[in-house]
Amino acid sequence: MRVGIMIEGQEGLTWDRWRRIAETAERQGFESLWRSDHLFSLFGVTDRPGLDTWPSLTALALLTRRIRFGPLVCPITFRHPSMLAREAATVDVLSGGRLELGVGAGWHDREHQAFGIPYPPVGERIRRLDEAIRVIRALWDDGPAQFEGAFYRLEGGVGWPKPVQRPRIPLIVGGKGPRLLTVVATYADEWNCGGSQTPAGVRSRTEILEAACRKIGRDPTTIRRSWMGAILIGDSGAALERRARKIQEYIPARAATPAAKLPEVLRGEGWLVGSPEEIVAQVGALSAEGIGRVMLQMFDQEDLDALHQIAEQVMPRLT
Repeated sequence: MRVGIMIEGQEGLTWDRWRRIAETAERQGFESLWRSDHLFSLFGVTDRPGLDTWPSLTALALLTRRIRFGPLVCPITFRHPSMLAREAATVDVLSGGRLELGVGAGWHDREHQAFGIPYPPVGERIRRLDEAIRVIRALWDDGPAQFEGAFYRLEGGVGWPKPVQRPRIPLIVGGKGPRLLTVVATYADEWNCGGSQTPAGVRSRTEILEAACRKIGRDPTTIRRSWMGAILIGDSGAALERRARKIQEYIPARAATPAAKLPEVLRGEGWLVGSPEEIVAQVGALSAEGIGRVMLQMFDQEDLDALHQIAEQVMPRLT
């Protein structure tokens, strides 16, 4: 089981926090470090700072030497795929070939509205994602690229620099709807089922993905599978309650639930919650459903002790 950390980059991330998280993840042996791609707080905290995605990934390429990293995931509505292809290739070169590109159809309508970004219906967004992946791959290949679709066009475009990784930068597609899983089946190197899916939820979505693979003649075992979800770890009930209070600070809507009861509520929503031993068992249940990598979502960006605890008490039992 590969274990990574996932940070919500729009929920208070600063350069100093990002540097300390990166250094800790690298030193403690985490396999990877990920960040979201959003433009403002999704929890309604309008004065909460954040870091733009691609500058922060560029910094990560220079701050680290070993870990893999990337966005989880880039909504295809935010950037033209030609620009996204070039940004990703540039960071891949800078990192010595450690970037993985996560893409998705986009889902947060209010965010698009706030910044004046068009937000087409879901069917069009998925069709745009399909075309965008083909544009990105064409620009990573050698030679002038030609492509003509309903939304994007290339007429001899050439992408520079070329990625270090060959045949290409690994492409992660995130999502769980049936139409989105068809895109996963067609293009993805890795499928990320985010949103704190329970093992049963992973199983049901996997069945849809495997059916989509059979329909196009792809072996579903050629698609790696990962899970992104939140974690609340603590050696005792008091430790869990203390960290639950920090969750309430980051997610104000959670304040309506007493902190002592919040861990059990979160567990019921698909979070990984409990002692290190309990976390190991919960990750094991995901592994049994074919998950080979977990990206553990951390909301309290100052709680480096939690990273140490995961690295020292959870990861050795998963390898």
